Amino acid sequence: MVARSSTHYLILVGLLIATSIALAVTVDTTASDESGIHAYLPDQAGEWSGDDILFCWNPKHQKVFTASQVEDREVCPECEGRLGPMTLIEKSMLPADTIIVKKRYTHTDGRQIIATVVMSGRERASIHRPERCLVGQGSEIVGTKVIDVPLANRGPLDVRILDMLRHVRVSGQPRAFGSYYAYWFVGKDRETASHHSRLFWMAADRILHNKSHRWAYIALSGNRSLVDEKNQYLDEVREFVSVAYPQMWKSAVQ
Repeated sequence: MVARSSTHYLILVGLLIATSIALAVTVDTTASDESGIHAYLPDQAGEWSGDDILFCWNPKHQKVFTASQVEDREVCPECEGRLGPMTLIEKSMLPADTIIVKKRYTHTDGRQIIATVVMSGRERASIHRPERCLVGQGSEIVGTKVIDVPLANRGPLDVRILDMLRHVRVSGQPRAFGSYYAYWFVGKDRETASHHSRLFWMAADRILHNKSHRWAYIALSGNRSLVDEKNQYLDEVREFVSVAYPQMWKSAVQ
């Protein structure tokens, strides 16, 4: 009897989820430019200094620069092709009104972090589950966790951490290099480290409020020692987010 009740409950939940998704897709909604953060990364975050990352859009070149390496932020210094804030592949695949900002941050002690903000456009098709792309780029996900990042004058922020491993050959010998990838999503008055929760909130806004707000996806990547028993890279994420993220808020997120 208990097993049968559980089965009926799961079927009901499944039907509710399927109905919500169907309604979210088919209901005519009003697209809103409102978002929870500015599509912006600060130039200075505590002891971290940021430098914009720029990409050459010449299909035969496609080299990567930082803003400090070029005189004209729109012209490649080597091939004179156009420079932009996203890769040529991103430019060709994402909706035209997608906003992307990328910076390389360097700490006073020499550590580096790559930070990215992706702000969805009116089609809301700019953001997806990052695990899919990371594996497609040749990296292996060997662990995942969600950490709390304390922030001043508000509750902590949930950030999802992916422990990454990349296998390469150096001088003919196999080598493994560790890295991490941290991310979370921000909507209007909402934050989540879960892709599925983001989809739920998007559906709820469409169904209950007839609105489709702009969501942002914030990601950080850096190096991770394979012999780091104290997981110091988690402290690095907390340190950076605590000084950089508050500068991006439009208002306090509930």
